[in-house]
This record gives sequence, structure tokens and C-alpha cells, in this order.
Amino acid sequence: MRVVIIGGTSGLGRALAGVFISRKWEAAVTGTRDDTIRTFGAQYPDSAVRKLDLTDTEKSRKDFLELAEGTGGTDAVVVCAGHFDWDRETDWEIEKKAIEINALGCAGLLNAAFGYFLKKGSGRLAGVSSIGAVRGNGACPAYNASKAFITNYLEGLRQAAALSGGDISVTTVMPAYIAGKEEAAARDIFEAVLNKRRVIYTPARWRFLAALYRNLPDLLHEKMARRHDSLLKPFK
Repeated sequence: MRVVIIGGTSGLGRALAGVFISRKWEAAVTGTRDDTIRTFGAQYPDSAVRKLDLTDTEKSRKDFLELAEGTGGTDAVVVCAGHFDWDRETDWEIEKKAIEINALGCAGLLNAAFGYFLKKGSGRLAGVSSIGAVRGNGACPAYNASKAFITNYLEGLRQAAALSGGDISVTTVMPAYIAGKEEAAARDIFEAVLNKRRVIYTPARWRFLAALYRNLPDLLHEKMARRHDSLLKPFK
């Protein structure tokens, strides 16, 4: 079995690659930084690793397909790339970068992977969104909005997969405050992809917290903005 992980040389993506490899999957990964690419290649010399820049949508799609079709094709794809910056001043350059990578770039890759699996007739596709997709956040407006977009896009692909008649699963991953807990989250994601889950929250308790937060009255949501981090601290 073979998996391609976009954004697999650092953070959650690297932890996920480690889990797949430990379960005897062949992994091919991409990254954006030369140092993390070299480090990953040194740790996992049997894995294919290459540079891929999501800000160049057309080239990244082409690079992905070359990687996916190499050495006999692939059985699963996880798009784990993303970009986050605090942006309390709503600086457009910061907002633009989040949209380019998290929305346009990730959608381009998911679309290419979905098209690949349509032709193949089967495959497991997963995209990493964020708990931030649930509501807007004045401290990082574009980040949360771009994650909401990708969550909705994955749902659309999941419906398209059902209509296709093929054996294609689409998993939406909703991680919440996993810094320092990437290994546990990676194990959750691996099991979700393996078992063709539709939506997974990690840690799992955030499924219920997200439902509460999603239905919080707008006025209360706006009032809590100044104390957002302190209010959420007990749940992190």
C-alpha cells in the first residue's frame, strides 16, 4: 500500500508519515523547506520526498500527479499542508497568503487527487482542515475562513465520490490544539483514513465542543472575542 502526504516533512504531516511507515505503508511526501526535506530524507531514505509549493497551483498539481503515479501508483492521499499567522490587524498580505495556500492551493491538490482516484476507480483521500473552520476569528480571519472553505470543499468531494460509484472515500480531519500532541493526532488520522471515516475530530472530544461552539449566539461570540484564548484554555 502506498500513500502520498502533502506537507509531510514537518509537524503533523511528518508524524503522520511516521505512522504510515510504521504500519508498513510505502510513503511519498512533499515539503516546502529544504532543511525539513533533507532531514526527512535522512530519517526515511526509502521514502520518496520532493519539494512542492502550493502557491503555484498548476505546477503543484503536476508535481503531485508525477509523484502519485510513480512506482506503481498510490492508494491514499492526505493533504496536510497549511499556513497560519496571527493577523489581528487584518493585513492583506497575511490574509492573501492564508487564502492562497489553505484554500486555493489545498483545493487544487485535493481536486487533482480526486481526479486521479476517479480514473483509478478507488482510493482514500483525506484533507486536514481545522477546528477554526467552525467559526470566524477576528485574530486570524482568513485562516478560519480558508479552513471553512476546505471543509465544505471536502464535503462536496465526498458527495461526488458517492455519485461516482467508485470505491473512493473522502475524510475531513478537524484537529484542535494539537501542538505537542501530533503523534496521537497522527494515529487518529491513520485509523480514520484506513477505516474510510467521513469526518474525524482529534482529540475526539472536540466533536461535541465544536457543536456547542457552532451554535453559540452571534452576540455572545462577538463579546467573547477579547477573552477567546483564556476561555478556551481549559479545553486545550
